[in-house]
Amino acid sequence: MIGKRAAAMLLVLSLSAGAAAGADSRSDSQSPGETFRRFPRVFTKTLLSPFHWGKNDVFPFAAVLGSGLILGFLDQGIRDRVQDGRTHTSDDLFDVVTRFGDGAYLAGFAAGLFAVGAVSGKDGLQTTALLSLESYMASSVFTSVLKFVPGRAQPRMEEGSRRFHPFSGRAGYTSLPSGHSSAVWSVATTIANRTDSVAIDVVCYGLAALTSFSRIHEDKHWASDVLIGSAIGYFTAKKVCALNRNPDAPKLAASFGLTGRRQSVTLSFSF
Repeated sequence: MIGKRAAAMLLVLSLSAGAAAGADSRSDSQSPGETFRRFPRVFTKTLLSPFHWGKNDVFPFAAVLGSGLILGFLDQGIRDRVQDGRTHTSDDLFDVVTRFGDGAYLAGFAAGLFAVGAVSGKDGLQTTALLSLESYMASSVFTSVLKFVPGRAQPRMEEGSRRFHPFSGRAGYTSLPSGHSSAVWSVATTIANRTDSVAIDVVCYGLAALTSFSRIHEDKHWASDVLIGSAIGYFTAKKVCALNRNPDAPKLAASFGLTGRRQSVTLSFSF
């Protein structure tokens, strides 16, 4: 029964996204065919991007890592409080919500979005669906590799939040980072990045946040796992969307100048 509810929610979200007029109205949109052709190159560049980080990339990484370390000291207390507050109602709710971080459901959503775009003749929706899938796949690679390195014990192992078994690869020791959080944030961020609709942005990020919290509520992950997983999904999607931006689209630039008593504002298009 719960599976049917989740499937129905996926269908509703796909149709809602397709019905939104501003789902993809930006001038840098590219065709689905071009997105598909770029896929191997963009996917590879995304996976190799950490090896080419600059100053602007190091700061967000340090901020996320630092926040994760700080949150790590609070993990046990957060877990205890959330578990103490569980009810039958919250269990039913988050048992459905947590499924939106599952790869099968996200793939189904992307397929539904692509189908809506194909039927309605909106290339932008098809492109968004392909980029969502690409972001999900790239973030999954990052998450899978990172899970193996620290070998953090999941809450259900009852070993505490500071138990690590590096490179063990054993079940129950793949807590950091949260794969569901990474997956749902990669798709949500892609859609939000491709839309000019505030309503769709709120729905996407709101659902991603609820899905991330569900992993703590379901006692599958620690809070810091969820934070780092969400950040991986978010920044991976941003990278994928940036690499797929149409370089031939006109770009609007604005500048402000002050000379003596004269002020000027200049708008220009660069090609």
